Amino acid sequence: MKILNSPRRRRRLIKIAVVVAIFPLAYLGIHYSTGGSTESANGPEVPNYVQPKHSPFTEAERRAVHPVLAQFIRYAVAREDPAKAWDVAGPDLRSGLTRKKWDTGAIPVVNYPAAHKGLGSWSYVKYSYANTVGLEVFVFPKPGSGYSAMTADAEVVKDSDGRWQVNYWMPERFHGPAAASAKQVKAAKKAARANTKKSTHKTAAAAPSSAGQPARTTGLWLALPIGILSLIILAPLALLLVGWLRNRRAAARDALGT
Repeated sequence: MKILNSPRRRRRLIKIAVVVAIFPLAYLGIHYSTGGSTESANGPEVPNYVQPKHSPFTEAERRAVHPVLAQFIRYAVAREDPAKAWDVAGPDLRSGLTRKKWDTGAIPVVNYPAAHKGLGSWSYVKYSYANTVGLEVFVFPKPGSGYSAMTADAEVVKDSDGRWQVNYWMPERFHGPAAASAKQVKAAKKAARANTKKSTHKTAAAAPSSAGQPARTTGLWLALPIGILSLIILAPLALLLVGWLRNRRAAARDALGT
């Protein structure tokens, strides 16, 4: 066909064919698509979910939570005696574990060598609901542990008997330089002792030459003020002597002239 012999006409035919093919596909997509239900714009509803109401974390509750949190950190987090942390661990942490398994230390709590400094204290209260409180806890490491200070997210809950338990614990971030490990402390002490010995040996070796040095130095410093005092005294005497000699010579010349 002559119409296909022209490159310009072939390009126009290709463009028309593309438009003709896309138009019905676009129409079908728009026609059969749905915009969704406006009633479920926020996603699926969670059945039986009730938004908890804020409840103040009273001073009495703070005093009750403090020793519970301290016991949990000491015995569960630091692993000093996991068996003693069973009673202060909440149902979520104990879920799927027997008491015997828990006592072995195989517990869902990240191990951290927490020092006894400030145990049971928290940085601030993140949220407070009825029988549930979220806290940010600041923990110090044991000296020589090689760890730095840490903050952790903790949640404490009150059971049906009114006892507080730690139901959630997760390290959040570390702060500052790490405490020197026991190996590093030992190496530093060894190096310090070695440096002390070297300094002692150097001082002992230099003792003979330094023993005579102060005497020479002291003599030089004494000679200087003595020389200055001598000049102050002898200079006027020398001037007086020179003047007396000149006067005497002058007098002698006068006598001869007469």
